[in-house]
Amino acid sequence: MANLIDTNAVRKTLVSYAKQATTIDYKSLCQQLGIEPPQSIQKVTALLEACQEDDANLGLPQLAAVVISKGANPIPRPGFFQTLTQLDLYHGSDEGAQAQMWHQNELEKVFEFYSDNEQPD
Repeated sequence: MANLIDTNAVRKTLVSYAKQATTIDYKSLCQQLGIEPPQSIQKVTALLEACQEDDANLGLPQLAAVVISKGANPIPRPGFFQTLTQLDLYHGSDEGAQAQMWHQNELEKVFEFYSDNEQPD
């Protein structure tokens, strides 16, 4: 498989997760997109950063928020927040309570924006 993945393929995958109101970890996203090592995480991160720029330019919620780290702190990697800072969308630490709160709020916006239907429980 060619290692040429564009942001459209990434967005399509992320939208499918957003519509289900669920998240995916970086490694699983690499596998789903067919991005092979070495440096698979760095490759997918570059694609996610491009998506972040697109969303910022279009005034959309940050779709890349559906991609999280595995482990005790299930939020995006620090680079996600650093990119937000560069885009003037976030001003704070790239980890800890402030980052968790911002991520949770943004994730809710993403899920709402991409939901197909909003029906009460």
